[in-house]
Amino acid sequence: MSTYRLYKSPNGDIVRVKMGFSWQAFFVGSLSAVVRRTWLLFVVGALYYASEAYFNGVPTPTSRTAGVALAGVGFYAVYGNRWLSDSLRRRGFTLIGEERR
Repeated sequence: MSTYRLYKSPNGDIVRVKMGFSWQAFFVGSLSAVVRRTWLLFVVGALYYASEAYFNGVPTPTSRTAGVALAGVGFYAVYGNRWLSDSLRRRGFTLIGEERR
């Protein structure tokens, strides 16, 4: 059973955000941040990649690179829905309730 939080936009649209682990964020990664309009997360990831490429050269597929990428995707998968909820509230959405499915 999953729990969803329901948010209402100033225009009257309803957005449902699942609480807990995000499979979409796990499989899609930082592209999910762009789709969900959590731009700050995408910018932080892009700046990290650019700084790594500038100081250390373009990353090669090593176990360290794979480990950092997997840790980043896992971290976003766990906290992504919470960050989306915060982003919606900052943009003027109001929490109207919770739903269990």
